[in-house]
Amino acid sequence: MDSKKSGHLILWFAPILFLLGWPIGGSGEPSHESESPERLEEELLGFLASGRSEPHDPAEWMRMASVYLDLGYGLYVDHEKKLGAFQEGARWAKKALEQQESSAEAHFLYAANLGQAVQLQGVIAAALALQDLRYHVNRVLEIDEKHAPAHHILGRMYEELPWFLGGDTQMAGQYLKKAIALDIHYVPARLDLGRWYLSHGHAEEAVKEFLGVLNTPPLKKRWIWERIHRPQAQMFLQQNRGGEPSGLVE
Repeated sequence: MDSKKSGHLILWFAPILFLLGWPIGGSGEPSHESESPERLEEELLGFLASGRSEPHDPAEWMRMASVYLDLGYGLYVDHEKKLGAFQEGARWAKKALEQQESSAEAHFLYAANLGQAVQLQGVIAAALALQDLRYHVNRVLEIDEKHAPAHHILGRMYEELPWFLGGDTQMAGQYLKKAIALDIHYVPARLDLGRWYLSHGHAEEAVKEFLGVLNTPPLKKRWIWERIHRPQAQMFLQQNRGGEPSGLVE
């Protein structure tokens, strides 16, 4: 392939890489215990040390898929460590799917971990994974049409994909708004809706969403919000209002 064609291919699939790295964050569901990256690492080490790998507890495997996803996204910085976490998360979620195909959460955890992993692996991996990701995200909504993170992912996909791969910016806005309507505390969708408003020239509406991220934090996984989502919202507000907004939660 000549350099010109290669360049066009990268431009076409660059949005896929972006959308596969959708944010992870807590929902409005209350947390039964205080989660932190330290606690999650301890839980992970305990699970691995126990050697529990027989196919009889899909719920436990989904929990590990969730732990790997959160650590890979919210804590790890090293490329190989992040990639390894997401690959392991996808593996555990796939094991759970083999036992519980009708689990919306298992489909979501598989798609989320796989998406993050292929984002780190490059354009070809992203292109090859796109159909698989679409299937699992749509399967989530077949099982649970009120699954806010799945609506969020579809919103990202419609916004970032080129038209010939199914992109539709108006559908993107609808899915992002739906995700927030289903869970007002789901801050990743609010961040992306704010970006969506900015891209369509609606700065005032965007500011409202970024303020919502700051003033309506998640009820669980707050540590990810503190590390990633709150700083991103503050950055966008500073860029669009010229300063630090007042009256924010600490």
